[in-house]
Amino acid sequence: MKKPFHGLVAAPHTPFVDQNGQGGAMDLEAIPAQAGHLAGDGVSAVFVAGATGEGASLGVDEKRDLFEAWSEAGPAAGLRVITQVGGESLREAAGLAEFAAGLAGVEALGAISPCFYRPATAELVARSLAEIAAAAGDRSLYYYDIPALTGLPFSGRELALAFGEHVPGLRGIKCSRFEGWHVQDYLGAHDGAYDVLCGTDEALLSALSLGVKGAVGSTYNFAAPLFNRIITAHDQGESERARELQQVSIDLVQTLASFGYMAAARHTMARLGVHIGPPRLPIGGLNADGCSRLDAALDALDLEGSVRVGAAR
Repeated sequence: MKKPFHGLVAAPHTPFVDQNGQGGAMDLEAIPAQAGHLAGDGVSAVFVAGATGEGASLGVDEKRDLFEAWSEAGPAAGLRVITQVGGESLREAAGLAEFAAGLAGVEALGAISPCFYRPATAELVARSLAEIAAAAGDRSLYYYDIPALTGLPFSGRELALAFGEHVPGLRGIKCSRFEGWHVQDYLGAHDGAYDVLCGTDEALLSALSLGVKGAVGSTYNFAAPLFNRIITAHDQGESERARELQQVSIDLVQTLASFGYMAAARHTMARLGVHIGPPRLPIGGLNADGCSRLDAALDALDLEGSVRVGAAR
């Protein structure tokens, strides 16, 4: 059984050049600084080109370049690397899987299901994932389960049953759901064969209580110290403290979301001195007034010293 991913796995933003307040070309030279920041904050791995990385807005050639950059910068900083290869074209996804599997610094692959032409059954999701698994070689493959973006209605139990038949070598699940029963279904499937990663930052404590050991999240880019304190409090049996810290994280996420989460998260990174540019269209950026109001909102949060969100720069 290949090594599971424990602790915090950041979903890094893809760095873009600022073109009049929106993301332009990728700025790959920014990635070593990202990697160093994440490692210094206690992150153990990265999940590249997922939702936070705006993977759906990247072309195939861009993803190849991004994977290559992280395959070098991640291990150099002591980070394990997962690359998200899924998308609407299974042929492109399989090609990306083969490419990423050939990079020495990439340890595992993630794959979201096609969702423009939505699979009508869990079996079709599994058969689609099998196309990617066949190209992944000996690399661990994780299914990226995020119904809020895919719109797929299948339960964790339905998917796990289908995966068992069609993707028997599947290593694990990135479960981006709030409902804990899906997490339980994945954890219990096939005699505990899956490495289940919590993909919902605000539900980390709930997932830990169910037995999850690792988590993939966007806020770990800038709030890893807070979430590591949640993990520590949980592991030490300090349940009340763990709940208090989880509430701090919820307050932080809701504040960012009120300004447009993706743009606000990128601005928060800039406050920490990690400059990754604004998001790409169709995601909107923040204007000067929005940045100023966000700075004030972050400064006003009662974070109890639990998270570094920087100072306005």
